[in-house]
Formats: sequence, C-alpha cells, structure tokens
Amino acid sequence: MFVIATMSAITASGPIKIRNLSRHGALIEGAALPGLGEHLKLRRGLLSATGQIVRLDGNKAGVRFDGPIDAAQWLPSGHPGQQRVDDLFQSIRDESAACTGRRDAARPTARTAVDPAQLRQLALDLNALADDLAADASVVVRHGLRLQTLDVVSQVLRRLAGETQN
Repeated sequence: MFVIATMSAITASGPIKIRNLSRHGALIEGAALPGLGEHLKLRRGLLSATGQIVRLDGNKAGVRFDGPIDAAQWLPSGHPGQQRVDDLFQSIRDESAACTGRRDAARPTARTAVDPAQLRQLALDLNALADDLAADASVVVRHGLRLQTLDVVSQVLRRLAGETQN
C-alpha cells in the first residue's frame, strides 16, 4: 500500500507515506517523524485521524489511532479521482506479468531485452524524484495522486529488475 498524506505533531510535520492501514492504526514513513509516545494528526484530503506513535524504527513509525477510522476512505480507490491511478496501476501490473512470463497476464506483449541494472537505476531515480517532490507540502496537496503513481511505477521497475520487495 502506498498513500500520501500529511502529518503534524509538536516536534515534526510534513508529508508522509502510509504503508499499511487498518481501522485502528497505520504504518507511516517519512523523513521527519515524531518521537515514541507523541501524538500526531494525519490528513489526506478532507480526511483526518489522530493517534499516537507506538513504534519507531528509522524513518517508519507505527501509529495507534485515538478511535477507529473508515480505512476504505483512506485507500486510493476511496479517494475521488483515484480511478485513473488504479487503472494505470492495473495496466502496469498486466505489462509486468507479461514481461515476467506469468501465464495469467491480461494480454501478451512483445518482449524486449532490458538491462536489470538500468531498470534498478530508473527506479532509484523515480524514488529520488518522488521524495524530493513529497518534501514540499504544497506539491503533496496538489499532486498526491501523481506521486503515488511514481511510487507504483518505481515498484514495478524494481520487480522487473528482479529485486524482492520487503
């Protein structure tokens, strides 16, 4: 899962990526995160949730919400205008399946020789671009869905290059 949101707390604020989400909590990732035990507020469009940092590991943190949320509204498919991103992701998955030889690919495509090192470098470049753009809160607000697309494309490139995802 990858959802861009903003986070604000006493000691830190800025754009974050929501990597996992449930009614009662989330796994977030960001350049600057609040400390263990600190309260924060997450925002995505008109949605907001408050909670407490219950786990901290580098640039990732576990958040326990103060009350249950409707997780479906926070998901990309629950956000207005997200259908285009979902359709693009499905198209990329179909292409990825065809390139990796999976039999359940939606449609066959012509295979071309691609250097895995080039794919990895493209993925790194896209990640760097997305991180730079996500550091600007106004860009996140205006182009959050497009930033998600960059991350999805980067993940597919890494998969095509043969990297395993954690």
